[in-house]
Amino acid sequence: MESDAERVARLNTEREEELRRVPLQTIDKSKWPKNVRPISTGEADGLGIDLNGRLYWNGRPVEIIGQRLDLTWAQTAIAIVVAVFTGVAAIGTTAQGWVAYHDWACRNKQPAIMACPAAQAAPAGPPLRVAI
Repeated sequence: MESDAERVARLNTEREEELRRVPLQTIDKSKWPKNVRPISTGEADGLGIDLNGRLYWNGRPVEIIGQRLDLTWAQTAIAIVVAVFTGVAAIGTTAQGWVAYHDWACRNKQPAIMACPAAQAAPAGPPLRVAI
């Protein structure tokens, strides 16, 4: 079991290593909203920060809720065009798949959604030639 002096030395070494890995950041309280207060000393142990400045509370990342995605006019137009053509491609792919299944089902005497066309009988003789 470690003594109090050893524990203090270990904690100081760990803190120095933490500060070496992730240095302290400058805080500008003038940019804080009016309803935000600093964390009390008793609450401070629940906060953490990573190398990129992302905030953690009790080991979980703090999520930003309600952040909007603002697109320019051109980006919005491109997004709409992509969405429309994606829908057209989906409809075309569905139609092609249905036609392929229907053709396969009719050729292999399997259940088909629509009636299969009647098989045409082969002509008895040579094909007729029309003289011009």
